[in-house]
Amino acid sequence: MAAGRRCNFLIIQWLFIQGLYFMSYGLKSPKIKPFHFSGELGEGLRTVVMCAVVDGDPPFEFQWSKDGRILNSDHKDISIGKFDEFTSILNIEKLDADSNGNYTCRVSNAQGYDHKSDALSMRGNYYL
Repeated sequence: MAAGRRCNFLIIQWLFIQGLYFMSYGLKSPKIKPFHFSGELGEGLRTVVMCAVVDGDPPFEFQWSKDGRILNSDHKDISIGKFDEFTSILNIEKLDADSNGNYTCRVSNAQGYDHKSDALSMRGNYYL
């Protein structure tokens, strides 16, 4: 019986120390890995990029934007998914001239945020 109480005491003590750590130092704000679009993109192809948190404390909120406008899955040929709590995936199913632009992933938590961007510049078909 005494061993069980000792174990409970150690667990409570560990949780207390963890709580003090987070109260003293707080959550770590997210840091994300840069993402890049392939240079071999053309009309009619698809592309996928991942936004991955490499440091920071969850929970995270992911937000994708194009040219400063927030994207969601309602946009034509675009789907946004979550791979896990640290990774969001942007999928453009069929590239066309409207796909060109500056895409940004913004990740935030209660402590702060980080964002990374890359330009999608698709080759088009040109006719004379």
